Amino acid sequence: MSLLRARPGHLLLSSIRSRILVIALLPAMLTEFGMAAYFIRQAFAAAEDNLHARADDAARHLTLTLPQALASGDGALAYALLEAEAGDSRKTFAVVTDAHGQVLARTGPPPQAAATNAYYVRASEIRSPTAALLGRVEVGVPSAAISALKRDTLIHAALLMLGALLLTGVLAWRLSNRLAGQLRHVGKVVARLASNDPTVRTQLPPQGEVGALAAGVNDMAEALQAHRGQLERRIREATADLASKRDMAERANQAKSRFFAAASHDLRQPLHALSLFVAALKERNHQPETRLLIDNIEASTGVMELLFNALLDISRLDAGAIEPRRVHFPLQKMLTDLRHQFGAVASEKQLQLRFRPCNITLYSDPLLIERILVNLIANAIRYTDDGGLLVACRRRGRMARISVIDTGRGIPPDLQESVFHEFVQLHNPARDRSKGLGLGLAIVSRLGRLLGHRVDLRSHPGRGSVFSIDLPLGDTRLIQAPAPISAAGQIPADALVLLVDDENAILRGMAELFDNWNIDLVTAHSADEAMQWLDSLGRVPDVIVSDYRLPGDADGIAVIGRLRLKYGQAIPAILVTGDTAPDTIQRIGQAGFPLLHKPLRPAKLRALLTHLIQQARTPAVG
Repeated sequence: MSLLRARPGHLLLSSIRSRILVIALLPAMLTEFGMAAYFIRQAFAAAEDNLHARADDAARHLTLTLPQALASGDGALAYALLEAEAGDSRKTFAVVTDAHGQVLARTGPPPQAAATNAYYVRASEIRSPTAALLGRVEVGVPSAAISALKRDTLIHAALLMLGALLLTGVLAWRLSNRLAGQLRHVGKVVARLASNDPTVRTQLPPQGEVGALAAGVNDMAEALQAHRGQLERRIREATADLASKRDMAERANQAKSRFFAAASHDLRQPLHALSLFVAALKERNHQPETRLLIDNIEASTGVMELLFNALLDISRLDAGAIEPRRVHFPLQKMLTDLRHQFGAVASEKQLQLRFRPCNITLYSDPLLIERILVNLIANAIRYTDDGGLLVACRRRGRMARISVIDTGRGIPPDLQESVFHEFVQLHNPARDRSKGLGLGLAIVSRLGRLLGHRVDLRSHPGRGSVFSIDLPLGDTRLIQAPAPISAAGQIPADALVLLVDDENAILRGMAELFDNWNIDLVTAHSADEAMQWLDSLGRVPDVIVSDYRLPGDADGIAVIGRLRLKYGQAIPAILVTGDTAPDTIQRIGQAGFPLLHKPLRPAKLRALLTHLIQQARTPAVG
């Protein structure tokens, strides 16, 4: 097929034409040469036989007519007889000699010419009726006629052979051209079939071998077209099925996300209120026995908050709400901080935690890298029962590889990919919440993809695991000095904060907390209620703190917009939500408001309030 499709196909067609010509001409040439040789040989033999017969006849006739002339010794009569015979037989010469060898009569050239190959000579004895020897007669017939005959015969035979060969060649050429054209047509059809055009067909009659070949190509084209139609139909059906399944999966995933976000929001609401009440209770109660109970409640609340924050991190990563901020930073300081952070935790499980010194500079987002290492180290401590952990790094060209090596339980090869999925915990079948939700490695995987850093896992069951991440090296000269930490300011005594939330428990908890802080707080369930309270007080709030989800069509962004519009000021505002849906996080980020997730930490809320109020009351310079 490829020979007929590409340039070598022309060579193939030329070869076919040449072979047809050779097959047609070679037998014709051999036959013509054989027949010409046979008939020329027969013609030459007949001519020679005729020449010999003429000489024999002349000699025999003279033998019968010359005895009288020889017996009488009449030379004139003998000469006359020779001349007459030479004229009748077109003989070149004739010689009569007596019994003693004396020439009595002669006609034609001298006898010496008879010795050459130009004559055929016939000699015969002349005897009397009594058989007495009277003499001899020699007759010479010229062979030049034979040579001329041979030459003419060869020339005519050559001309006839040349004409026959030319005719045979023309017929073979026309036949080969027809065959080559048919094959070229079939080759073009095959080439178009090969170029994915199954609609093409040959236009040759089905007679003969080439016609059968063309019919076979047409059958193949029809089969290919039918097969292609079946494949296209199956592909369309499979594509439609995949699209349907994808849509179903997307709808299921969206439904799951909505359910998860709603459940997360509904669970965060009472937890948020609980944390507020615990913080308020802790501020008021200083009895040792009650204080211990409050600390236990606060610790349990803190564990739940950590679990919810892990879910929040997944949502923020899925929403694209985290943007890396790459800088040049020293790795050793981060490793020192991590050693201080996890030293006590490892000692509690009687594990040896070692950090190999690594004085290199990296270029990435240090906060996100630290979050990755925190999750990897926490995961290694959680699933290591004895032995210890090693955090090390080494250069690899322009990259550095940081590895967290443990002597834990290890991960089977067929499960190593799944550990980076959400809620996968291989060694926690009882779903002990003290061991987390199975989101740490999922966060590591997402952060690695966000930063463009490769996260690698090597593990053997019973021998431990090695989690590694590759980071680009940085430039020590470009490390920025950390900004000095300013002393925490105080909220002015005349500050007023507006809180909008539809949960009564949260409003009461916040009121208790702000009471302990000695900060004036106005609480409301909606924007209308908030404006009524503010109008009755005749004041404009310094900061608006609003829940994102509110009854009806309004949300926190709309509430802040209405209040700013009413008072004609860009009042500083904070949004608080328990919603972890990616689109919600994205929308709040686009609105440009500070976001706190429930359950929020009171200290973080107070620090943010302090910053916003001081920033609003500080006069602009210049």
